[in-house]
Amino acid sequence: MKGYANTLIRRAQPWLGTIVEIGVPRKHHAAIEAGFAEIARIHRLMSFHDEASDVAKLRAASAGATVSLDCDTVEVLRIATDLYRATNGLFNVAVGRQLIRTYFLPAMNTVHLSRFGGNVSDIELLDDGRVKLHRRTLIDLGGIAKGYAVDCAVAVLQAAGVPHGIVNAGGDLCVFGNTVIPVEVRLAQGGYSAAFAVKNSAIASSENSRTRRIFGGKVATPHIGRDNQPVIADRTITVMASTCVIADAMTKVAMVDPDLAGRLLAPHGGQVVRFEMSELA
Repeated sequence: MKGYANTLIRRAQPWLGTIVEIGVPRKHHAAIEAGFAEIARIHRLMSFHDEASDVAKLRAASAGATVSLDCDTVEVLRIATDLYRATNGLFNVAVGRQLIRTYFLPAMNTVHLSRFGGNVSDIELLDDGRVKLHRRTLIDLGGIAKGYAVDCAVAVLQAAGVPHGIVNAGGDLCVFGNTVIPVEVRLAQGGYSAAFAVKNSAIASSENSRTRRIFGGKVATPHIGRDNQPVIADRTITVMASTCVIADAMTKVAMVDPDLAGRLLAPHGGQVVRFEMSELA
C-alpha cells in the first residue's frame, strides 16, 4: 500500500518480517519510539522463529501440558479460536506442520512432525495467562499477529496523547483519529488500485502469486484452507475492519469465501474491498 498525509512525520523499522512504518503529527514525534517498542514486544512474543517466544513455548509443550503465556498471546489465541469456530475451520493457526513440510516455515526443533497432530480444537484457554494443549500442536500466528501488533501500537500512541496518525506493517495498516489517508493497494494483477480514503479504520491485503512453490509435484502456498489444502489467490484480497487484527485474519478467510468473510466482518464495521480491473493505476 502507499499514500500518506504529508502532515505526518514518519519513521520505519524492520519488524514482523516486514517494514513497519509509524506516522504521527510532528509535535508528537517522541511517541514513535514507544510505538515501535510495542511492535517489538509483540514480535518477540509471537514469532515462530524465536526460540524464546510464546509460540516456541507452545511448540515445546507436551500433550496435556499447561503453558504460561503473556496475556497478549492468550488474547490472540482467543481471537483465533473464535474465528476457527466461526469459519468452520477455515481460519486455522494450527497449520505449522503443513507450512514446515512445504518449507514456508523452518523446522526449528520439530524433528518428528508426525508427533504434532493437534488442531485448534486441542487448545484450551484456561485463563488470561495459561493455555492447555490436549495434543501437541504446531501453532503459527503469522496470519493474525501482525494485525494485532498494529492495534497494540495504535493503543500505545493514543495513550501517549497522539491525536491521529497511522501504523503500517507491510500493508496491514490502521488509520486513527481525525485524519484521512488516501491508500492505493498494490494488486497481484499488476499496478495499483484507484486511491480510496481511509479514516478511523484498519485495512489489510493478502495474495500469494509471488510466494508459491512446487512441492511433491503440486502447487504449495503459505495459505492453508480447509482439509489442509493450499489456497491459491491470484487476485489481491483486501479487507477493511474496525481493528487491524480482524482485517489481517479475515483476508485469509476472504481468499476462499468472500461472502462468509463479508458476513463475519459486518459486526466489526468491515467489508471485503472488491477491486475491478478498470481500477488498475
